[in-house]
Amino acid sequence: KFVLESRNTRNVERQEKGQLSDIFNLSQNFRTHVGVLNLAQSVIELLYRFFPHSVDILKPETSLIYGEPPVLLESGNDENAIIKIFGNSGDAGGNMVGFGAEQVILVRDDCVRKEISNYVGKQALVLTIVESKGLEFQDVLLYDFFGSSPLKNQWRVVYEYMKEQALLDSTLPASFPSFNEAKHNVLCPELKQLYVAITRTRQRLWIWENMEEFSKPMFDYWKKRLLVQVRQLDDSLAQAMQVASSPEEWKSRGIK
Repeated sequence: KFVLESRNTRNVERQEKGQLSDIFNLSQNFRTHVGVLNLAQSVIELLYRFFPHSVDILKPETSLIYGEPPVLLESGNDENAIIKIFGNSGDAGGNMVGFGAEQVILVRDDCVRKEISNYVGKQALVLTIVESKGLEFQDVLLYDFFGSSPLKNQWRVVYEYMKEQALLDSTLPASFPSFNEAKHNVLCPELKQLYVAITRTRQRLWIWENMEEFSKPMFDYWKKRLLVQVRQLDDSLAQAMQVASSPEEWKSRGIK
């Protein structure tokens, strides 16, 4: 921003000069709740630690809005979340429910998007994380982000930061790779993508992984910081996740 400031010159003339004004960081978020903001901030803190020149250092956002903590979904019988949620979608009258116009499934790339879209059909909106930039939804299901990550088991470098923060205990790995920027450079865009995905929701965020190995470091990090809740994806929860929308609500989202 520029402001015009008048100053007296030696000739007592008033001249207007463009000068940079102070920059104020608006830290209160009126869009989403503190549970989502805290999870997003935990990702930003990893960027501060490993890639300090990749992001501006700002005060953490705050919110006065209430909402439930983000949920890590687990399945007792290894049933896929998409099949569990959408395989038996329907209300008491037998009508299809699925996800509503203010809900979305976020995936990594077009390949996964097509795969999920072919299964759920018109029961849900499926977008890649890149496609979701700038959009907001009431609820977000982040699907297999870590399982499809090019980092694979290199996510274990997160344990180094956990050790520095005294978050490691005897239940967590004692050995893990040391951070090397050249070796772990992909971690930077991965964390930024994760931040985008987390911050698309206004209310509920569910995170599902098809395999535990690659997601475990970040899940351990979030659990130790008490930022998430772990819930079993049973029929009751699957039904509670679904919100029906009217044709008008879908049209307002730009989908007929």
